[in-house]
Amino acid sequence: MTDSKGISRRRFLSGVASTAATSCLPLSGAAILAGDSNPADAQNTTVSTTRESTLTPPVIIVNSGYRLLIDSVRGTVASFQSTYGIDRELLIQDHVRLPLFIIEFMNDHSEFKLVTSSDAKKISVHKDENDGDQTVTLEYKEIGELDVDARVTIRCPANETLTYWNLELKNGTKSWIGHVQFPVIEIPFDNPTERDHGYILSSSLDGSLTGPVEPAVYARPGWTRHTPLERQWGGPESVTTDLWLEDIWSGRQRNVPEIWRYPNYPGQWASTQLMAYYNSAGGLYMACDDATGLPKFIDRVMEDDGVTLGLAHYPGTRGPGEAKLPYNVVIGTFHGDWYAAAEIYREWAAKQEFCGTKLADRKDHPKWITDSAVGIAFPMRGQADWDGPAKVNTEYTPAVNALPYLEKLAVELESPLMPFVYNWEHTGPWVQPDAFPPIGGEASMREFMSRAKEKGWSPFLYGDSLCWVTWQKNSDYDGMSYFHSHGGEAAVARRPDGTFLEDVWPWRKNYWACVGTEKGRQMILEMTRKMAELGPSVVQQFDQGPGAVACYATDHGHPPVPGPWMTEAFKGLLKADAEIARSVNPAVAMSCEGAPPEIYMKDFQIWDGRVRTCPLYSFLYHEYRNGHDGFFGNRVNDEALRLSVGRAIVAGYMVNFTLRDKGLIEYDWDQAWTRAIPDQGAILDWTKRINHFRNNVAREYLVYGRMLRPWTVSNVTERDYGWGKEPLVQSATWRSPDGRIGIVLANCADLGESPRVELRGKEIKTVTMYLDGQQGERKMQLPLVIDLEMQPRSLCLIEVK
Repeated sequence: MTDSKGISRRRFLSGVASTAATSCLPLSGAAILAGDSNPADAQNTTVSTTRESTLTPPVIIVNSGYRLLIDSVRGTVASFQSTYGIDRELLIQDHVRLPLFIIEFMNDHSEFKLVTSSDAKKISVHKDENDGDQTVTLEYKEIGELDVDARVTIRCPANETLTYWNLELKNGTKSWIGHVQFPVIEIPFDNPTERDHGYILSSSLDGSLTGPVEPAVYARPGWTRHTPLERQWGGPESVTTDLWLEDIWSGRQRNVPEIWRYPNYPGQWASTQLMAYYNSAGGLYMACDDATGLPKFIDRVMEDDGVTLGLAHYPGTRGPGEAKLPYNVVIGTFHGDWYAAAEIYREWAAKQEFCGTKLADRKDHPKWITDSAVGIAFPMRGQADWDGPAKVNTEYTPAVNALPYLEKLAVELESPLMPFVYNWEHTGPWVQPDAFPPIGGEASMREFMSRAKEKGWSPFLYGDSLCWVTWQKNSDYDGMSYFHSHGGEAAVARRPDGTFLEDVWPWRKNYWACVGTEKGRQMILEMTRKMAELGPSVVQQFDQGPGAVACYATDHGHPPVPGPWMTEAFKGLLKADAEIARSVNPAVAMSCEGAPPEIYMKDFQIWDGRVRTCPLYSFLYHEYRNGHDGFFGNRVNDEALRLSVGRAIVAGYMVNFTLRDKGLIEYDWDQAWTRAIPDQGAILDWTKRINHFRNNVAREYLVYGRMLRPWTVSNVTERDYGWGKEPLVQSATWRSPDGRIGIVLANCADLGESPRVELRGKEIKTVTMYLDGQQGERKMQLPLVIDLEMQPRSLCLIEVK
């Protein structure tokens, strides 16, 4: 076999076909509070073909929402159009030239070879129809001059705008299947002459919305993407330009073979199996209907002429033998924004076992989770992840020293707290497993946990995921001798060339533990046990996303390629991790960084959210779990700080803050203490009022409710604090467990705002308004428009029942 490193997918292109592609009554909010009375044709698209393809007409599937063309000669996707009112081509020009799938094989010498569907010696395509449902079957023989055959089936139900794609492989070689990219789908960059920008929804962490879809050079503050799992992160002095609304972790990776060798779902930042692309004319939906959480790569991949909606699968098998996707790739069309795509996915997800019982119906969750505690983090050493030297903060070390500061905040907030103990490890911040005893001593840490719980608080202790840390700049920690003396080599995941899989930051280095090894598992379990013994209410062992990393070792007892073994091993690890924690601390809850992958949702009672401008995870799963959010909120000034709190609350999250010296709230975690501080009285007052709002009048919505596609809120000032323009009046629409509709609004601005809220419906409803402590109720004929006058830093709930 030949090494595929550096091979561009464009080498597989060949010259072939080119494809073309209510009437409402205004009403003022004051009137409600006062109780005033108020009675009651599609365009055709031409497909031009080459002389060869005209000899065999393409297979065409026409549906009320889409038009799919399969090239009968090459077995490739020639066109996929959304046909909602106006035909819109969703794929790049000449998409017909791209292969339908790409397979990477690996032999026993860890040498890779890429083959594609376009390399098949013989391709046949046919279509069957049964009661209006159509199925396209594509057969590929002797792919890449190998004893490899494939069959693709595309099921197209007559009554759906979704299609279901599956792949079967006959691998007659003796090689492993490293990964399979299927189907290859590439969407175009925005047309610069048009103003209808496109957007891409992805499932990184709590959700990511990127757009416009432009061929911009990849850049973001302090970040340079290298190879998978190898990063560089600068401090606040590192500033670059980012033209997409990226979430804080996702990369704009280019299409090279290496990126596909490391699945990111479930857990390496991808929390669901959903991607979507849309503009105002129509959208492309792409997901997998896999309820078992098998490993996948799901992410955007930059190309020269567009963006690949990257999807790869990992059978984890070798030949000779057969492999079949045990789930379908679901591709379809929709009309609307990202909420419309998420509704399709939620309808499927709600039927799956991983959701479990809704929070409103459960009795086993810790009460403090639904009591809207406020999170307060304090670092026992150092000021941030990257600063140095990381000196001990005597105000918070030993941990009991932090209690007076926390008590003062609890009184001012009139709320229980979730104290997060940061940088507690004796050898340096975020150093694992050489972390014990905690600085200040075990006895003091236990005393802190005990006294915090006596006050009705819920203290957290953070671990460091699958990381075996070997170097820490902040404290000048060199952990290589500890690593070797404790047999760390046996725990580490391997790259295909046998080297250790390492994560490199400017301020830290660590190896990744392989969850298929007993040594790796024991490192994590022992870390969790020791943390739980200190007595916290919550252990967050799984930072950096809960999930296994790919490992290519040949002597770890698992296949030497990514595959189902990763999900199986990690599920077992999560079960053992919770059991060992609760064997020494029976009431302890488990948490993770970023939204837990849906298939692990039951394993976590709460999570440390990473929300920006797209609360996808909350939209999908808020009924089942609540998280907290705020540590990376881009809080550049006081208004942006309030906006981050408002954003979190209306999206259903609890809020959190970080303390700097003297018990003062700072803007964000990872900020130097030399910068200005927020107006302490103002942020405490805002947090108190917004948290009481969440826990009282809006409780049935923001704690137990289901987020809905938003009812229109307009006439609001927007401002850009670095993540694109955001409304200063944050809002969301919710449905309570008993069916009431609630529109929540938080004016985060320094000035008054006059939002206009459109109430939907076609009947008389009781409308109740809660506006800054005032309440009014009346019956109204819907649809209706309400004009509000919201004072600076004010809250409103409009309830429709």
